[in-house]
Amino acid sequence: MSATATFAPFVTGRTTYSAFTRWLTHTSIILADYLGITIAGFLAVIIRYLFHAQFVPADYLSFTPSIVIFFITFAFSGLYPGIPTSPIEEFRLVLRASSVAFLLLLGTTVFLREGVFSSRIVFVLAWLLTIIFVPLSRRIVRGWCSRKSWWGIPTVIIGDLEAGQMILGLLRGHHRVGLRPVALLVEDGQRSSRFAPVNSGELLSTDISDSNKLARDYRDCYAVIAMPTSGSDRIRHVFNEYAQHYRRVLIIPDLFGLQSLSVAAKDICGVLSLELDQRLTLFFPQLVKRCFDLAVSATLALLLSPLLLFLCAAVRFTSRGPIFYGQQRIGKNQHAFKVWKFRTMVVNADAVLQSHLDADPELREEWGRDHKLKRDPRVTWVGRLLRKSSLDELPQLWNVICGEMSLVGPRPITTSEGIRYGKSFGQYLRVIPGVTGLWQISGRNDTTYELRTRIDDYYVRNWSLYLDMYIVFRTFKTILFSEGAY
Repeated sequence: MSATATFAPFVTGRTTYSAFTRWLTHTSIILADYLGITIAGFLAVIIRYLFHAQFVPADYLSFTPSIVIFFITFAFSGLYPGIPTSPIEEFRLVLRASSVAFLLLLGTTVFLREGVFSSRIVFVLAWLLTIIFVPLSRRIVRGWCSRKSWWGIPTVIIGDLEAGQMILGLLRGHHRVGLRPVALLVEDGQRSSRFAPVNSGELLSTDISDSNKLARDYRDCYAVIAMPTSGSDRIRHVFNEYAQHYRRVLIIPDLFGLQSLSVAAKDICGVLSLELDQRLTLFFPQLVKRCFDLAVSATLALLLSPLLLFLCAAVRFTSRGPIFYGQQRIGKNQHAFKVWKFRTMVVNADAVLQSHLDADPELREEWGRDHKLKRDPRVTWVGRLLRKSSLDELPQLWNVICGEMSLVGPRPITTSEGIRYGKSFGQYLRVIPGVTGLWQISGRNDTTYELRTRIDDYYVRNWSLYLDMYIVFRTFKTILFSEGAY
C-alpha cells in the first residue's frame, strides 16, 4: 500500500459522545464493584453473627470507610475503567487486588490494635465472598448496561475489509466488552455489498482526513488496527497516518492459535516482543493443582457420602443393571483409563440406540453431527434427572483421587474422537482431562463439537490456576440452571 492510499470510512449518524455518557460508562464498573464488595461484607458479617453471636453486626460499621482501600487497589491493578477486559483476566485481577486490599486492611487493624478479634474471621469470609460477588456483579451490570445506548467506549476499526468485518462482528456480538464500533475504515477498493452498517443508524460517508477529527470528537476513543496479514511496514504506516491521534490503540497481530492470556509486552533492545507465560511447563503450579484436586475431591466425597449412597440405591432399584458405568477414555499423553459415572442408560443401550436411528432419519442426522441426542431413548427416567443435575458425574471424584482426572480440564474423550480434534488433539494430550471445564460453562451440549475442540484448545493454551478457579465458580451457576445439560 502506498503512502497516499485512502480509506473509505463508515461512520454512524451519532458523531459525539458527551462527557456524561463517558462518565456513565466508567462509573457503572465502579458501582458494580461497590455493590459486590458491599454484599460480600454484609454476608460475611451475617454469617459470622449466625455462627457466633458474640459481636453484633453494628460492631463492624467502623470498617465501612475501608472500602476506599478496595477502589485504590482495584485502580492500581488495572481494573478501571475495565474496558476491554476478558472475564477470565478480570477474575484474575479481582482476585489479586482483593487479596492485597484485605491484607492491607488486616495489617491496618493489627497496627491500630482495633477490632482484630471481632473481624479476623469476617475478613476471611469477606475475601472469599468478594472474589465471587465482584465478578458476578460486574457481569450483571455489564449485561444490563450493554443494552443501553450510552454504554461503551467509541471504537474506530481500521484495516482490511475481511479482518475489519471480523472484529466488527465480534464486538457486536460481545457488547459486555464495552467497545462500541462507530466507524470502519477500509481501503477504498475493498468496499463490499456484504458490509453491514456499524449500527442501526444511517451511515455517513466522509473523507479519510476526518479520521483525526474522529479522534477529537470521540474522546477516550479506541482505535483497533485489524490488519493481521499485512506485515509490520503496512501496520506501522496505518498507525502513523491514521491512528496515532487516538488515546488508546489496539493492534490485532497475526498470532492466531497462540495463547491470549498471561501475555506481557516486553522491550528487547528497542524491539517490541511478547512474553508468553507457559505455566504448563512449571512444576509449582502443577503441584498446587494436584494438591487442590486431592483436597477438594476427598472432602467432597466425604461430605456427599449420604447423597452418594442415596443415588446408588436410586439407580439400583429403578432399572436393571449395575450402579456404575465405566467407559474407556484417553487422557494426558494418551494414557487410557476408565471414567466412572452413575449408570443413566438401559443395559442394552447400543441395541436401543441403533433401532431408533434406523427408524428416525432426523435422529440419525443429529447423532452423526454431535454424537449427542437431546432426547436420548437409551436414558432412564432417573438417569435423565441425574444428567440434568450433573449428579451422574460424581463418581468421577474417584478418578480425580487416583490422578486419572482433574477437577478442571477438557472432557475425557474416546480414541475415535481424537480424529475429530484434528490439530487440537496434540494440545488435548498435554493436560489431564477434567470433571468440569471451559466447555461445560460455555454452553456444553448446546455447542457444536467443532466449537468444543476450539474451547479445549483455548483452555490448554491459556491454562493457569486463575482460569481453573474461574471455571470452578462458573460451574456452580451452570449446574444450578442446568445449562446445556441433557
